[in-house]
Amino acid sequence: MQETLIEDLENDIIFGLYAPGARIVEDRIMERYGAKRHAVRNAFAVLESRGLLIHRPNRGVEVVDFTPDEVDALYDVRIILETAAAERTSLPCSAELADKLEDIARRHEMAAKEKDFRAVFWLNQEFHELQYSCCGNSRLAEMIGNHARAAQPIRVVKYDDAEHMNTIVAQHFAIIDAMRGTSTEALVDAVRAHLPASAEAYRVLYERRFGRSAATS
Repeated sequence: MQETLIEDLENDIIFGLYAPGARIVEDRIMERYGAKRHAVRNAFAVLESRGLLIHRPNRGVEVVDFTPDEVDALYDVRIILETAAAERTSLPCSAELADKLEDIARRHEMAAKEKDFRAVFWLNQEFHELQYSCCGNSRLAEMIGNHARAAQPIRVVKYDDAEHMNTIVAQHFAIIDAMRGTSTEALVDAVRAHLPASAEAYRVLYERRFGRSAATS
């Protein structure tokens, strides 16, 4: 039940049931999810550690609301971490690993075509967790996972953009091709190309909500 609560609440935050900046009230979460208070508090702690919630003194627990500059900073760190992992990945990867990545990528592609956005999200997570498990540094892979989780609400803003999703799908296969090959430079380039679009889209949406001056302040 505890893991189910965490996953359900995480999904609902990521997909906008709770808007950025919204206050999350224990009693309402208990009622909505049929959960005990201690389970809700533990879920809050887990999701705060994942960068989705923040506890503000005298205000309670709120959904994180990034500014575009904060998003840019987060993505700068992700590029540093993920390219470092690519540089440390032994190439070529095993045929078994490449086949597993390709299977996940195919299912992700189908979910995108069917607009099953929750499946798109979790398959993307599965793809990259497997990808970075090969870097030979478990702490680095863990850090990548933590920063990817913090970026979750940012990434989903483009899921309904078919052209964007086609690009993401193609980039997954480019990563697989690079991992089947022997060029570390090609893998680093493929990883670097995969990151910026969601951050740029978030800035556009933020400017629409609050104006250009707020997005650059």
